[in-house]
Amino acid sequence: MVLSNFEVPIGKKKDYTYLALLNYFKMRYRFPLAITEQLVQDVIRIIKILSSDYVREGQILRFVVSNSEPPGKALKDCRFVLVKLTIYAPGDKEYKKSRGLKELKLRVIQRITGEAFDQGGSLSQEDIADILFLDRRTVVDYIRELESRGIEIFTRAKLNRIKNHPLPKTKVIKMFLKGAHEEEIASKTYHDTAFIKKWVEEFLQTSLFYHRGISPRFIPKITGIDPESIREYLQIYDSLVKGEKELLQSLRNFFSLYERASLSGVFKEHIF
Repeated sequence: MVLSNFEVPIGKKKDYTYLALLNYFKMRYRFPLAITEQLVQDVIRIIKILSSDYVREGQILRFVVSNSEPPGKALKDCRFVLVKLTIYAPGDKEYKKSRGLKELKLRVIQRITGEAFDQGGSLSQEDIADILFLDRRTVVDYIRELESRGIEIFTRAKLNRIKNHPLPKTKVIKMFLKGAHEEEIASKTYHDTAFIKKWVEEFLQTSLFYHRGISPRFIPKITGIDPESIREYLQIYDSLVKGEKELLQSLRNFFSLYERASLSGVFKEHIF
């Protein structure tokens, strides 16, 4: 695998850092704009990886195949992304105590496969077996059991089928707009609370700028959110406009909150 095949998700707060680096590289090396922008993104990715708060206790970093790669493609030819996976989260110890070790393993499988997919990657059954110290046959059985309960598991083997289903963040955002708190959503979806907050914040930002007439192609530069996530959030926004009137009204209430609080900076501090 060559290094150029690896990608790392960028965080949303690159604003001044992004612009400062962009101007510096333009002046220092006089590269074309497209190359300069890619170089800045790479630098920010590295900074984020090396940041002490990038990985919290109970989380790991792992390179996995990008979910843009079709199943069956040789690994040496695939593009990889670096994803953050929550192996142990607050509440797992109590969950194991009340439900048992097997149920905890099922909980973690659902969580890490969803996290990987939402960061642009897909775990294989072998990845899961390696991370959780299980044999592959056990992983297959666990996935079947979860699916028998109506839970969609986002593995590489089922990538084509998964892409026709709603993403986890769609469910999370709709739960939030219905009034559920982040911790409640996390407990029901098995996603880490940090991801829940990130998706909600990014969706609110994207929707607000789009609502105010900002072109989708400029929103990534304004917010630092990657373009693919912007497209996903706008798809969710469009689905609300077309057929989710109550949830759309809930979203508009957030817009109104922003308008009332923007002068004092309250909205930016506590929501964004």
